[in-house]
Amino acid sequence: MAKLILAVCLVLLSGADLFAQAPYYQGKQIKVIVGFTTGGFYDRWARLLSRYMPKYIPGNPSFIVQNMPGAGSVVAANYVYSVAKADGLTIGLPSSGIISTN
Repeated sequence: MAKLILAVCLVLLSGADLFAQAPYYQGKQIKVIVGFTTGGFYDRWARLLSRYMPKYIPGNPSFIVQNMPGAGSVVAANYVYSVAKADGLTIGLPSSGIISTN
């Protein structure tokens, strides 16, 4: 019985690579939506993050920064909320003043 258990364990351990999956973000592109024009504080912050974040995410995805100015970043927030797919490939970077607790 012990030999059978040992044989099953060896088969499972040798086939561990069969169950491995590729990282979700491998070969994908993450879009960062900024609610302000190019060259501002939020734009520079998004571009700095998009330069260094790929090496910390499994699969090393590429990042693109897209500026969507208008209404104090409400246009960008509405786009991320209602238009962008909820698949984890779109990140919004709106103004900090957009959040209301009322």
